[in-house]
Amino acid sequence: MKVILAGIEYVGATTIANKLSAWKTEIMGEPFAGGLIHDHSKLPHTSGHPDDTTLEEQKQILALSPKLKEMYHRYSMYYHLHHYNSADDLTIGFHIEESIYARKYYGYGLPGDQFDREAVFEQVEARAKTITSDPIVIVHMTADEVVIRQRMSELRGTSHHSNSPLKEADIGEVMSEYERLVAKSELGPKIHVDTSSDTPDETLQKLTALMESHFTDHDRGRIKAHSG
Repeated sequence: MKVILAGIEYVGATTIANKLSAWKTEIMGEPFAGGLIHDHSKLPHTSGHPDDTTLEEQKQILALSPKLKEMYHRYSMYYHLHHYNSADDLTIGFHIEESIYARKYYGYGLPGDQFDREAVFEQVEARAKTITSDPIVIVHMTADEVVIRQRMSELRGTSHHSNSPLKEADIGEVMSEYERLVAKSELGPKIHVDTSSDTPDETLQKLTALMESHFTDHDRGRIKAHSG
């Protein structure tokens, strides 16, 4: 099972990633590879192994030049591609999110640049297809713009949104970019879930029902073995 959760900040991707990870362990008897959720595509706040970036580390990242920010993320993306060698992967945002933040806020990956993110986007997907023939399910997570604004107002100061560059005035534009790049992706099947009014548990229930037709034979075998 290989999944990318893609959606604007405050849509609930981290919450659903944690719930999806627990659900997978419950039905298959094992977590995603290494028990990991790869949430590294937003600057300056990145999560996981070894741990979340501290506020001091976020300041250091923000102080990097556009050239160094570009290198940081391009190398990270190509490193994380090789997780697709395993049976499972759960990633938040990945090349979809990175492309948006790069050009909107951090001044790299622009049209005509050596590492134009439209081209890098395609290169990442082409490489992924050489690593795995499994479906990589793109889950497009959305919510009404007014809901995102409300959540931003309530959660802006929390640790997972520290130093976020997202501005309230940009919400509509950024949401449109997620929609465009999800549509552009050719990695695999696409699923849409809206978190505007559903609880996280309701969203999880809908998501897992939509994912069922995309389980691999290995997924189905693990489910059967664990339930037996």
